[in-house]
Parts: sequence; structure tokens; C-alpha cells
Amino acid sequence: MPSPFPGMDPFIEGQRWEHFHGEFIYEMHRALMPQLTPQYISVVGERVYVEWVTESPAEQNLVSTQWRIPDVAIIEIEPKSTAVATKVETEILVEIEPELAKGSVEVELTEPAREIYRERFVEIRVRETGELVTVIELLSPANKRKGGVGWHEYMTKRHEFLFSQVHLVEMDLLRFGERMPIRKGEPKGEYQVMVSRWEWRPKALIWGWGLREKMPTVPIPLKGRDEWAKLNLQEVFNTVYERGGYRYLLDYGRSVEPPLSERDRAWVDELLSKALQTTS
Repeated sequence: MPSPFPGMDPFIEGQRWEHFHGEFIYEMHRALMPQLTPQYISVVGERVYVEWVTESPAEQNLVSTQWRIPDVAIIEIEPKSTAVATKVETEILVEIEPELAKGSVEVELTEPAREIYRERFVEIRVRETGELVTVIELLSPANKRKGGVGWHEYMTKRHEFLFSQVHLVEMDLLRFGERMPIRKGEPKGEYQVMVSRWEWRPKALIWGWGLREKMPTVPIPLKGRDEWAKLNLQEVFNTVYERGGYRYLLDYGRSVEPPLSERDRAWVDELLSKALQTTS
């Protein structure tokens, strides 16, 4: 069933972004392949990094923000079995001589939780040589949380691309978080796509559009004078939405996160009301 929205569905960001991010990346790869072969290929890469989360409010502020969205992440916290825990607690009391233990107090340390972030992206390479030509990035919430590990990891890669002979296509389909830094100019709209062809730098093109607009078709640069590929973002989104069953995965009775303006909230309510009447 199609999305009730003309462009990006604002409910995805706060509810199903983790799932959507991966599906959107793979669908872009599938949409590009027929335009690239036989000279080029499209592959999906993965970037992995770790963020530590503590229980201390002071330390927690160093790695997160007040409003936190689940990212493309797997949280791994290994529980201790009762037998192992008892053994450890016993050993700490008997490992040193009683005389040496005098004056000490046994305490339990705070162990930070570890979040492993896995962010996928699309690479376009020359088929015969494997040369990297273009990278397509879809920003995640961690990338837009300024000062966090995800921000620094992505900014490091971004700088590497911008100082190389690799084209960069950067997509921001999130209303949450910090925009990527640019020196001059800023398009309007909640969503953006930047195309940075290496021969143009430091200049680039950015498409910006609003919540009520369709997503654009974006030109994807290749080598030299080779014809640009075309990526219809609206078609990619529609395919992901329908194939993934987002009409049933999303809870349209919940509030949109991050919150909408009063005017946009009324527009969303009207669209949903019409969609429900059509399906009933």
C-alpha cells in the first residue's frame, strides 16, 4: 500500500529509521545497477564504530543528546551468569591475604553499555579495476549528533572524500540533528541532498525540499565525461515503503518525532484522515 505522504514519511524517523536506513541503501544500489553496467558496478559498504554509554548523567552528556533516536545499531551487553558472578565475588575476598585487605572497602564499578553502530553506504566502482569513483551516504542520527562518536567518525570520512578524487553524494532525510557544515549558501527545506563532484570542489550542488514535496531525481557523477546516472529518490522511497510494509509497521496514532510545527501537524492529520477513509 502506498504512503499517504507525497514525499518522505515523517513517522519513519522516530519509529523505524534503523530498518529504513538499510532498506533505502540497498534499494538505491538496485536502482543504479542497470545504469552502471558493464563499465561500473554498485556495491554496499559498511562502516562500524563503537560508542560507550554510561549511567552517569555528566558522562552521558559527552556522548549523547537529550533527544536520542535509535540508530543503525546493535546493543551488545553480555549478562553474567549467577555462577560466574558468585565466583568473582568470592575470589575478590580470598585472593589477597586478610592482613593486606584491612582498611579496604569492596565496591561495585559502573560498567558502560557498548553500542556498536553499523552504517551502510553505496559505492560505485570501475568494474575491471575496482577503482572507487563515487560514494553515496545516507546520514544517520548518530552522524548528526554534533560532538558524538558518530559525528566525528562521519566527519573524518567526509574530509577524506572531499580531499580526494572521489565524488560524494550526501543525503539527509532526517529533520533531527545538526546539518553538515558548508562554507557558503544554505537551501531551504527539511531534507537535503548534496552532490560534490571532485572536479568542482570546493563548490557543490545541494537540492533542498520540504515535508510536503516529492523527493527529487538526483544526478550521480561518474568518471570524466561519462554520462551521469540518475537516481529517482521518490521511486526508491515508494519501493522501500511498499515492499517493506511500512503502512503496517508504523504507528500513525503516535506523535511525529521530532515534533512538527502546529501548521504541519494539522496537514499531517488531514492527510492521514483522508488515507484512512480511502482504505476503510
